[in-house]
Amino acid sequence: MNTTKRLISTGLAALVLATVPGVAYAEEAPPDTAPVERSTAGEEARAEAEARWFETLQARALEAIEKRLATLDDLEAAIARSESVTADHAAALLAEVRASHAGLAGLAGEIRAATDLETLRVLVPKIFEDYRVYAVTVPKVHLVVAADGAGAIAARLDEATEAIGSMLDRLAEAGFDVADGEALLAEMERLVESGATSAAAVPPMVLGLTPADYPGSSEVLRSAHGTLQSAGTDLRSAGDTAREIGAFIRALFDNDAD
Repeated sequence: MNTTKRLISTGLAALVLATVPGVAYAEEAPPDTAPVERSTAGEEARAEAEARWFETLQARALEAIEKRLATLDDLEAAIARSESVTADHAAALLAEVRASHAGLAGLAGEIRAATDLETLRVLVPKIFEDYRVYAVTVPKVHLVVAADGAGAIAARLDEATEAIGSMLDRLAEAGFDVADGEALLAEMERLVESGATSAAAVPPMVLGLTPADYPGSSEVLRSAHGTLQSAGTDLRSAGDTAREIGAFIRALFDNDAD
């Protein structure tokens, strides 16, 4: 009898445990459910952060390209406006500017089409490494255009020296003492020649530079800039000397009138 009661009690207890949902769930639930949920949440957070970074990087890259495209447009306009840049130099500069413009525009299309960070990490550095718009192209164009401008000024000053020389010769034939004027003219001629030589040296120094030459190109550009400054200094001094000669000639007539 006692044995029968124990069996019935044991069976009822088992039946209760089996039919109570909460107890059954507790026995069947895996012990690592919480870590799995935390891991999934972490992956989602990382994915969201990566998506935000992708959008930011893509937007900044496209903005950088647009800025460079606008700069290249400005350079092309500056070359076209210049009345002194030589035809050969203009052709070389325009070819480079237009090639860079086309390349960057194509790169922008690739960046817009990118769908993952890894692709952007490959494409974005090309904006800087393959083109070097601000490190190479901009200073190169400015130096060549300015050097050709200085060369044109030197040519006009050279014509002025010839005219001044002819005037001094006529004054000498008329009996004026023009020794001081001739000395000034000799100095002016020296300055014009020096300025013209320096200006002509600049384009060959920089026209061959490419983005691949960076960072070594920076030293070449600095040297070319120094040479151009020397040309400018000489030509300004030549202009000042021309004005001194003009004052000398006026003084001759003033003294003769007295």
